[in-house]
Amino acid sequence: PSSTHTRDRKSTATYGTPAATVLQRRQVPRPDFHSGTLNKCPQTIGHFLAYSTFHIVHVFIKVHLTIVFTVILMDVTFHWSDYLMFAFWLLIYSAVGLYHRFRTPIRRKINQCLHRNHQERVKQDDTETIFLGNRQLSLVPIVCSVMASFLSAVSLMGTTMEAYVYGIEFICMILAYCIAFPLAAEIYMPVFYKLRLTSAHEYLEFRFGKSVRWIASLIFCLQMWFYISLALYAPSLAISQVSGLSLWISLLTTGAVATFYTTLGGIRAVVWTDVLQLLVLTFGLLLIVIMGIVKVGGPQVVWNIALEGKRLQSFSFSPDPLRRHSVWILAFGGAGMVLSIYGGNQTQIQRYLSCKDMRTARRAILLNIPMNSIFLVVQLAAGLVAYAYFIDCDPIGAKLVKKADQLLPYLVMVLFDGIPVIRGLFLSIIFAAALSTVSSGVNSLATVILEDIFRPLFYFISGKDVKPKSRTLLATLFSALVGLSTVGLAFLFEVMSSHVLPFAFSLFGAIGGPILSIFTLGILVPCINKYGGIAALLASLAVGLWLSIGAIVYPTPVPSLPLSTANCSMNVTTAANVVAATRTVYSISYLYYTPVCLFVALVFGLVFSAIFRFNSKSPVPSQLLAWQARVFYRRISVPFAPQWRDQKVVSTEDQVSIELQ
Repeated sequence: PSSTHTRDRKSTATYGTPAATVLQRRQVPRPDFHSGTLNKCPQTIGHFLAYSTFHIVHVFIKVHLTIVFTVILMDVTFHWSDYLMFAFWLLIYSAVGLYHRFRTPIRRKINQCLHRNHQERVKQDDTETIFLGNRQLSLVPIVCSVMASFLSAVSLMGTTMEAYVYGIEFICMILAYCIAFPLAAEIYMPVFYKLRLTSAHEYLEFRFGKSVRWIASLIFCLQMWFYISLALYAPSLAISQVSGLSLWISLLTTGAVATFYTTLGGIRAVVWTDVLQLLVLTFGLLLIVIMGIVKVGGPQVVWNIALEGKRLQSFSFSPDPLRRHSVWILAFGGAGMVLSIYGGNQTQIQRYLSCKDMRTARRAILLNIPMNSIFLVVQLAAGLVAYAYFIDCDPIGAKLVKKADQLLPYLVMVLFDGIPVIRGLFLSIIFAAALSTVSSGVNSLATVILEDIFRPLFYFISGKDVKPKSRTLLATLFSALVGLSTVGLAFLFEVMSSHVLPFAFSLFGAIGGPILSIFTLGILVPCINKYGGIAALLASLAVGLWLSIGAIVYPTPVPSLPLSTANCSMNVTTAANVVAATRTVYSISYLYYTPVCLFVALVFGLVFSAIFRFNSKSPVPSQLLAWQARVFYRRISVPFAPQWRDQKVVSTEDQVSIELQ
């Protein structure tokens, strides 16, 4: 290999490090792991990271195989063929990670076997490959990945329970999709894509400075750490309590497999496993709905039972913000929550940045409107099927399940009792939903930790950037450590409420809301300066946490629609859940957390920016604003100095340079 080093071109917009790295062709010497050199003190950070990465991957392989064979050999309520089906899909997901880790040599061997002369250019993996797939991903995998990333087991089980207990009012979230996805595609995504960022939080440094970037990065890490752990815990607990599968095996299986293929294959493995997982989810959920309809007696029977049980008439047009749900809350509050995921969350923005062009990214976002809408309808249909099937023997009231969120797993255990393979397929469905969320979250968390926290901190301490080879090893190491840590954190959710869907959405509203707010102010309001940005971010975060923690400490009981246990084998009386409780400010709908945070951020941002004379002395470069904002501000006259200016972006394949001064 050549020993020539290509010098990275510097970006004047950040802390003196390259905005994109030229691919290094110099091969990294492979350490001898069997000659006793591991006992010696590593001489460089690169050697240390190489040793650490090797051991972590080695442990993952052993743990993964141990879990698979343990699952196959367990003797619980599932048939052995169910576990074989489950293990088969785990191995498929892991194989995808292995393929993308060793993609070049595998393709070379295939070409040799087929006697092809095609020579593929060999590239050493770098952070852009691991986190962005060299920005060359196509439409189909990105569409599926954007949808699957937050189509978690939490939402799968929670939405089914929502229709069963409260009716189908949640279908109004389709209105939120029609509002939020176009905003994400036309306002937020183009700004990030044109800057050719690796982490969305780099934008915050361009716009507001290092402090806002670091604070937002820490907030995002907190948000995703808890959400990934929740996505691990909720399905694992539900499966363990209705099937007998050990909770720790469920957690370790999901966490180890997701971390394994994410660590090895990077964003390409995550995206392509998302495609497989979405196919498994769709097929399995349709199978559950169809089987339930057949056993109940047909779609007309399901419809009539749901109509008699008031599951189809539970729509409220009340403007009261203290209600849990209404049409207005789901449409406008839900739009804020959805936008905080698809417009201001690194997990989704990373997928947009991985697209081969901006047109592909825009189409991927907009296609999620019909796809998410259809999937939401199918999930709610599963809830109505469950209500029709358990019409006179509510498993929640009869204590056949411990928590309402276990309804879907219990329905499958009953529907497919005695039918081998199918229940194993359902087990694969639940874990596919969990794996898609965990792998996407682990990859985005590793990106933020490396690009937004570790590299700036390393530069601050040492005065130099981390070497490209070390960054590649650190990316692998951080992916592994993040995956392992979320498994441990998942055990803490035993103390949480039984309704995981509102808690998950509350988390995104309370913590994701402030991040969306600061991005919104930066992209749409040019007069907000760095002082206003810091104040807006901290104030909105404080309000969001205050509302969400208050709602957990002082919960407001929500009345459910009538459920019957009249025909259960045990003697349980039927009772309607009618609750009369004093409502407080903590009763505000969890879907309104993001709009509240946005309003608070706007007020504090304007006030503190006015105190420090807005951006009159250093106008904002036009490339940091949405084109809609630029058109709007060109057409209005203001009594103070211009707050933004036209500025060219020097953009090449390997560099983005913005002169802010």
